[in-house]
Amino acid sequence: MKKLDPDRIASIRENFDFFDEDHNAHIDLEEFTKLLKVIAPRSTDQEAKVGFELIDADSNGYIDFDEFIIWWESCWWEFVADDND
Repeated sequence: MKKLDPDRIASIRENFDFFDEDHNAHIDLEEFTKLLKVIAPRSTDQEAKVGFELIDADSNGYIDFDEFIIWWESCWWEFVADDND
């Protein structure tokens, strides 16, 4: 992944913080499912679970900011594209 400028990182951080409803610096499956319903309203809970497991690279049950930023910059739009098919 290319190096991101500070403004882009700040923008992604705002998105992360918005969906991190309990402000514990992690996005759990429930929070990710809500996020996915916003960007891809036709997504299912099963799709959210599969996506969550792929993004949670260290399999600790949470998406941290480092995992989120990689996903956000590389493929979040694929969820939206799939939703529009």
